[in-house]
Amino acid sequence: MGFSELKQRFVSRLREAERRGLVDEPLIPLLELINSLDDYFSTSSCAGRIVLISVPPSWKKNQSRIFFKSHYEVDLEEVWEALQEGAPKYGHSVYFKQEPFILHISASSVESAIRLLSIAQRSGVKHSGILNISPDRVTIEMQSIERVEALVSRDGRILITKDYLGQLVEDANEKLRRTRSKMERLREVILRELKDSKQNNQERE
Repeated sequence: MGFSELKQRFVSRLREAERRGLVDEPLIPLLELINSLDDYFSTSSCAGRIVLISVPPSWKKNQSRIFFKSHYEVDLEEVWEALQEGAPKYGHSVYFKQEPFILHISASSVESAIRLLSIAQRSGVKHSGILNISPDRVTIEMQSIERVEALVSRDGRILITKDYLGQLVEDANEKLRRTRSKMERLREVILRELKDSKQNNQERE
C-alpha cells in the first residue's frame, strides 16, 4: 500500500474517532493542519494529561489501571477524592502523573521527516525523532518534555499528605500549560513554514 492510500485510511479513522469524541480536543487543530499537508499524516496522539494510575509489581502496561484522568487542569479536591477512593480499591503502587503531549506522524520520505523534526526542535519540542523507516512511509515521534511523576500510595495506604498532593497538582497544572503552549507554537510554525509557504509558492507559479 502506498503513502496516499495509507494516509486516506488513517485520516478516515481520525474523522470517525472525532465523531465519537475519542480525539483529545486541544489537539484537533494541530492534527487537521498536519493532515492537510501532502507529505504527512497523523497516526496516534495525546494532548497531554494528568492521571492517577495503579501499577502492578510486574509493571506490565496491560495490567495497569488508570482510575483518574484529565486532559485539562485539575483541582486538588477532585484528585484527593479520587485517590482516597481508588487507593484501597486498586492497591499495588499508585502514581500521580502529568504527561506531555505526544504525536506520531507518518512522512512520505526521510527528507520530509527531517523537515518536520527541524520545526519541532525549533518549537521547543525537543524529544522528537525518527522511529521507523519503511518503503511506504517514515514514522516520527514528537513529544514535549514536561512531566511529573510521584508515588502516592502503596498497597492501599496513601503515602502523602493532602498538602503535598496540592503541590503536585500545582506543578502538574503548570507543566500541562507549558506543554500546551509548545503544542500551539508547533502548530504556528508548521502553518507558517509548510502550509503558508507552499501556498505562496503556488501563487507565484
